[in-house]
Order: sequence, then C-alpha cells, then structure tokens
Amino acid sequence: MTPAEHRMIREGAERFGVELLPEALDRIGRFLDLLGVWNRRLRLTGTLDSATIVRKHVVDSLAPVPELPSAGPVVDVGSGAGFPGIVIACVRPEVSLVLLEVRRRRVSFLRDAIRSIPLPAAEALEMRAEDAAHHPGLAGRASAVIARALRLEVFLGLAAPLLASGGLAIAMQTPRTLAGAAASAGRRGLRLLATHPYTLPGGERRSLALFTPSLPPVP
Repeated sequence: MTPAEHRMIREGAERFGVELLPEALDRIGRFLDLLGVWNRRLRLTGTLDSATIVRKHVVDSLAPVPELPSAGPVVDVGSGAGFPGIVIACVRPEVSLVLLEVRRRRVSFLRDAIRSIPLPAAEALEMRAEDAAHHPGLAGRASAVIARALRLEVFLGLAAPLLASGGLAIAMQTPRTLAGAAASAGRRGLRLLATHPYTLPGGERRSLALFTPSLPPVP
C-alpha cells in the first residue's frame, strides 16, 4: 500500500469508529498485495487500480465492523473478492467468519488469502447461500449475516434461515435501494432495527440496514 492508501484506510476507520490496530492494517496490506497478484490473472475486481480498490471497497468494508457481535459465526454471503469478509477478518481476526461464494476461482483466492495473511478463524466455502440454509453447521446458527451490494429482497431471504435467535442481518446498500425495507423484512420474518447512512471518500453514498428475527407473538 502507498502512504496515501494507508491514510485513507486509517481515516475511514476513524470515521466509522473502528479501532484499527497496526497489525490489522498490516493484514489488510497483505490482503491487498495478494489481491493485486490474483487480479492480474483473473480480474477479481472491476478495477485494477489499488487506490480505487481501497477507496471504494476496503473503506466500505470497514463500515459494518462496529455492528458485529463479539462472537460468531458471522456469515458473509457472496464474498467475491473478499469484500467485506476478508477485510472484516483482518480487523476482527478473533471472530469465526464463514465466507460463502459459488464461483470456484474466487473461493480459491479467498482460501489463499486466509492461509497467507493468515486468518485462522475464517473459512471459505464453495456453497450457495440457499444450500447453506440446510447446512447443519450454519442453518439457524449465525450471530450475524452480511452481504454487500446484494439486492435487499434476495439478501433477506437468504439471511433469515441462517440467523440464530437474536442474530443480526446487515445489508450493505445504497440509500435508494432501502425503500420498503421494513415491509420486505416483514415478509421474511425479520424486522428492521435501524439504517445508518454514510459516505465513502469519493462521495459515494451508502447505507447499512440492520435486521433481526421478529419476536414470536405472545400467546
């Protein structure tokens, strides 16, 4: 990472209230170095420019960190090139993290990152989230489920069967995609807790939407 990229990550962490220890920043740097190697072969991200990756993807991945529970498992649905899952694991390496991804080459990259950084509490599974809903180690056990840029209605349907009682579904969205979020949650047995808008260093507007399973009716 360049000094400017270091500074951008540190300032982003401060803006979100994330304590970014030097070893966490070092892990993120190792992740970005590895991503650069893989990107030259497979183009895992839409851009190859490291400053843009830091500004649009790494900083964005820090936003949900303050909302995460103290213990896992935390499930990242559709982890892709590791955003937000690998970045979260770099900052919170003690939390059990499961990265779900269906594309084999991306799973290979995620596993290489987990080994190389290393992130011993994280694992990458080549698995559809729909199938995870029937996995005995995942269904109904997640303390949090998170996804970035996945259509809200789709995400809520995937997250609901994975959540433990009192668990948290964290949707990383743009503000315009959150219209009707409460109604969408209700159809999935969830309720909207809060939305937290924020802005990335380039001015892009984003929002976190937090959901939890609805309480059963009192008899």
